[in-house]
Amino acid sequence: MKKPKNYILLIFSITILSLLTYGILFYFNFFQGFITIKDNTITSDLLPDSKFTSSYKSESNFSKMTVSEVSDVFISVLGTKLNTETILYKSQRYYIPLELICSTLNYSLSTESDSLIISNQDSNYIISNDECIIDGITYQLRGGIITQNNSNYISISDIEYIFNLIANFDFDNREVSLLLPSSYSNIPETQPSQGKIALIRLEDFSASDSMLLNINQLKFKAIGQFLNSQGMKFHIAWVPRYKCPSDNIDNDLLSNYSMNNVGFINLLDYLINKGGQVGLHGYDHQSEDQTSLNGIELSWKYHSSESETRQVIENSIDSAIALNIPYTFFESPHYRATCSQKKIVEEYFQYLYEPKNPLIYHKLYKDNENLYIPTPLSYVKNLDVSYIEKELSNPRPGELSSLYYHPTLELDFINIIPSNNTFEFEYCDNSPLQKIVKSIKANDYVTIHVTELINK
Repeated sequence: MKKPKNYILLIFSITILSLLTYGILFYFNFFQGFITIKDNTITSDLLPDSKFTSSYKSESNFSKMTVSEVSDVFISVLGTKLNTETILYKSQRYYIPLELICSTLNYSLSTESDSLIISNQDSNYIISNDECIIDGITYQLRGGIITQNNSNYISISDIEYIFNLIANFDFDNREVSLLLPSSYSNIPETQPSQGKIALIRLEDFSASDSMLLNINQLKFKAIGQFLNSQGMKFHIAWVPRYKCPSDNIDNDLLSNYSMNNVGFINLLDYLINKGGQVGLHGYDHQSEDQTSLNGIELSWKYHSSESETRQVIENSIDSAIALNIPYTFFESPHYRATCSQKKIVEEYFQYLYEPKNPLIYHKLYKDNENLYIPTPLSYVKNLDVSYIEKELSNPRPGELSSLYYHPTLELDFINIIPSNNTFEFEYCDNSPLQKIVKSIKANDYVTIHVTELINK
């Protein structure tokens, strides 16, 4: 009879020890104070220093990606179809002659040393080394400049930003129309310079069937324009490759050219230019016969070896670099990466946008020069944001106000209004995302990017 008693005592002791350990972690999880920003500066003992260097040197190189000519696409600007004999294609972007777009919009174009000068009576832009100086602020060109046959070509994405236009990709008629923006303010609302921080992440962004539709790409641009108009910084959890084995779909953006994919990368560029910061949400967010976004990519069961884990990470990085999509964080699909897999991720990324483990899910966790960023406010379930609103208005002590939202849920709240030369839309102010933004502003939060979480 002694053995059962000893066994029971052992189980009891382990249980007590586990509860005690959890209690200690729980205490430190909650009572370390809120992360705040003052005079636009974040200070906290929980933040890493700016010493991180990735161990990986990708062989991908955007500047060396193949450039080809496209003959079956038309470009129009404010209702006028451009007479261009050559449209270039590179890394899922279209390029047209810079001189042509300047003359169409009544700008002059000149060359000074190694710089291109774009000007009219009101504006003066300087392009040099794939950067554009606009009102004293440096803008990194999304597509860069391509020089071919003594002509300089600029991407549609950069035309959108520099000339304040919006591209509408009409896949049926093979036409890209550059339109005036909607009545939403193009000047972001100023955020408060101090307060508790908040983080927003748009989840599961991939070139799937729904995101390749013209109407949905326009709706996502409406979302970007809205967030920008409200002064909201946000994140995009991007899955570079979309697979649906049951339908024989494998949309690899590095090898599958289509106008729909060009529209998708243009959308990513647009959201980046509207305040979005992109992270890598796995490579294809699936395994075996699973469908991307639903499947699991990293876990004890899938891609569990060191070499397999590294392959997932490096494939995602290589895709981003080849497509010139800047990335700042990694998030394992469904937060299912094991401790050993996360240690490997730490070699490549300073920011892991997920909890360190199930016990540390309310606060930031620094591990040497890596930072784990959880989402304790969770996500929108069944279009109900009441829990998120409650946590924003009455946060638990020390809880990080961080959440994620599947933006496809927002599409039904947006209606694109047909217009000849202007991008117009109706956006229901009772949508989940609009409610979240209102709550963030009403409770004096300051939205930040993960890259601001660092000791400078």
